Amino acid sequence: MNRPRPALELKGRMLPVTRLRVLRDEAEAIRAQLQALAQQMPQAVAGMPVVIDADAATDLRALLAAVREVGMQPLAVGEGPLAQMARILRVAVVSADTGKPAAERPPAAGAGRAVKPDLPPASRVGTRIVTQPVRSGQQIYAEGGDLVVLAAVSAGAEVIADGCIHVYGRLAGRALAGARGDETARVFCRKLDAELIAIAGIYAVSEQINDGPRGVSAQAYLQDGRLMIELHQV
Repeated sequence: MNRPRPALELKGRMLPVTRLRVLRDEAEAIRAQLQALAQQMPQAVAGMPVVIDADAATDLRALLAAVREVGMQPLAVGEGPLAQMARILRVAVVSADTGKPAAERPPAAGAGRAVKPDLPPASRVGTRIVTQPVRSGQQIYAEGGDLVVLAAVSAGAEVIADGCIHVYGRLAGRALAGARGDETARVFCRKLDAELIAIAGIYAVSEQINDGPRGVSAQAYLQDGRLMIELHQV
């Protein structure tokens, strides 16, 4: 006798998620900053999955609307000042530290780091090598190892690795190294014009990167929890 085919199945998949941290209860300032970010890097912001953390209570309904307005996709709210309202609105609540579902308990007094890695560190399993240009709209992920791109990464493209990222061409898109929390990971590129660089969840967007080396060989790494971007001779 044949068993009926299941209508669904569960599969675990590790995806990089950005933590969006609310520092102050200033709805107009939050909305304006989100819109400015979307104008600076529209390809990167559109469809970006985010978990919302907060240091201060704010109107969660208005915040969710502002986040969705610029094209971000709010997945959950971290434990903290917004957790109680999130549960009322039937929005998922996750741990501020791990991204795992949070237990039902009163909201904590504060949130964690500005951007916290959502995934446990992964063991290095190898290097993924890409020989063709990574074009706008493409996403390349090296799971469990380093990513080497022997060509350019266009604006609007995204390269992600659990280990280091090496781009032997112009890096104009987004580069996210240490995606599972490896704080020793680095990003290297022949020509830095990135929309965003992140290591273990700590990131800098184009406007911040402009204060450092631009259009030259560069590397990015973490030092005492801060993202450092500097000239690198290759």
